Amino acid sequence: MRPLTLDLDQLAAALDSRERGTHFLDLDSGALRLLDPDDLSLEEREELEDPERYLPLPRLTQEDRLELREAFLHQLRHPHAQPLLRAALDSRRALRAFDYELDLFPSVREAWQAFALNRLKEELLVLLDEAGLEPLPADGRLPLPDDVPEGIRRRLEKGREG
Repeated sequence: MRPLTLDLDQLAAALDSRERGTHFLDLDSGALRLLDPDDLSLEEREELEDPERYLPLPRLTQEDRLELREAFLHQLRHPHAQPLLRAALDSRRALRAFDYELDLFPSVREAWQAFALNRLKEELLVLLDEAGLEPLPADGRLPLPDDVPEGIRRRLEKGREG
């Protein structure tokens, strides 16, 4: 596995992006680039096709976005929001209706955003693993192992804050 410093939140947003173009992960720097291959020269396009340098990130399809919302509804336990969101997903413009109904319930909207971010990060970790990449936190700090004793953990975390 090749370690690479990445901002998983930014990469997750790229998966769900509706912007024109394709997001490419620069495997040398960990930077994310949004490019439209149609607007590039032949030389630039060939450079992007180098699998040792750039990894194109897939986008969620309409079906993927609907499945993500279905999964959220499956675990949602809110007596007022759930029926409205279910009806929204069954409507003609499901994604737009879902987002509109979600605005009526700020706490559910926050839960949705956290759920979606976690699911997108899970998808990213699979994608990165398949590409032979080990994501390192953008702040450069590795997470502490679970078996670090509590006293040592507190001192280490206090040292990280300063």
